[in-house]
Amino acid sequence: MSDNNLVNIKGMSDEQIMQAIGQDDGSNLGNNIPRLAINRTPEDDDGNQLPVGHFSTYDSNVGQNVYGKPITFRPFISAMQYMHYDADKGEYVNRSIIFKSWKEEAIDILGGTRCGKIPFKDRSTLTPQELEQQRTIRCYKLVYGLLSFNNGKTAQGNAHNVENLPALYRVTGTAFSPVSAALDQLKKRKKLMFNCTFSLDTKRQKKGGNVFYVPEITVNADANLQLSDTDMETLKVFQESIDTENTEIIAGYNKAKNSKSNSGDKIDAKIVEEVNEDSPEEILAS
Repeated sequence: MSDNNLVNIKGMSDEQIMQAIGQDDGSNLGNNIPRLAINRTPEDDDGNQLPVGHFSTYDSNVGQNVYGKPITFRPFISAMQYMHYDADKGEYVNRSIIFKSWKEEAIDILGGTRCGKIPFKDRSTLTPQELEQQRTIRCYKLVYGLLSFNNGKTAQGNAHNVENLPALYRVTGTAFSPVSAALDQLKKRKKLMFNCTFSLDTKRQKKGGNVFYVPEITVNADANLQLSDTDMETLKVFQESIDTENTEIIAGYNKAKNSKSNSGDKIDAKIVEEVNEDSPEEILAS
């Protein structure tokens, strides 16, 4: 919202006014749900030493990232999303809708499906360049839930605990399987995920010269937590975040499809025009 909108202040809601005058710094949840991840950076921009292999997330209560392990995570929603990362641009150039079932069609923002990800069984005819691109398109597991841990720290080394902080744990690669396996355990036992918790730690692994950390998850299927009114509001925020992103992606998908259709219509019109003037066989065979 621009400052010029303040001239219409009488017609604005309290939330809009707060944003316009800088009273709302964007720290409320909204669609900006903090990401939970395993820290792989040994030092921040200020020279602070960071605990590699510890979990990290942004906590608006202190206005910075906090670190800790082990942690407790209470899952509320499980979903998936395809994303295409362009290393040269340093950004994600395509992403699909967030979907909860493999039966859903994962349309993406560029007008395709699954960001162009091709199943392994269909890759035998791909060129080396196409195979390399396939490695940059990944399916992510998304788990929305509440994060808690004791004995955590800020980047400056100050003690900090986290309790029931809404967070998004997004994983792929080596972390995809253990997270999926933990969720499958709950499904097999017919347990609602938000009645249970996960205890997460990390394990250091090395492959060649690369050192990385993978999550180790203990499933607490008998936690028997009840869904409170506050939990219901949190669940609603998670779903609204998904809906908002999917609305944006669906709009991009439709725009891209319409653009392709319009281009096709122009080509068809050109062919029809040329066919009327020249030999149909020559035009259609060219």
